[in-house]
Amino acid sequence: LDPYRATTHNKGIMNGVDAVLVATGQDWRAVEAGAHAYACRDGTYRPLAIWRERDGGLEGELGMPLAVGTVGGALHVHPSANLALALANVSHADQLTALAGAAGLATNLAALRALATEGIQKGHMALHARKLARMVKETP
Repeated sequence: LDPYRATTHNKGIMNGVDAVLVATGQDWRAVEAGAHAYACRDGTYRPLAIWRERDGGLEGELGMPLAVGTVGGALHVHPSANLALALANVSHADQLTALAGAAGLATNLAALRALATEGIQKGHMALHARKLARMVKETP
């Protein structure tokens, strides 16, 4: 995979990871920086996820540093972060790591599926059209 495609893949992964991190009061910028540094650790920018067929199913593997916490930090300041952890039934950092990683793999798989079928542009344009329709309805 060339570095430009790897960048696109990793951006998609980070869309899912960052959503979980922001909702749970984590330092998403530090995790994002660490992920991109990890992706080029050997001098070539590479994808963070690998997908393979195994036993008739699809297996995704995500490799990246993911420093998170469930005690202290922003959790004292942002009650919504505690609520997000409670709603996700997360009480330990390893559970939060697994949740963020799973979200990253899910967003990557969704993007890959779109690219392999109707194309990612179609989905983006549909979202844009719905947004414009809402804006027109709200205009006096």
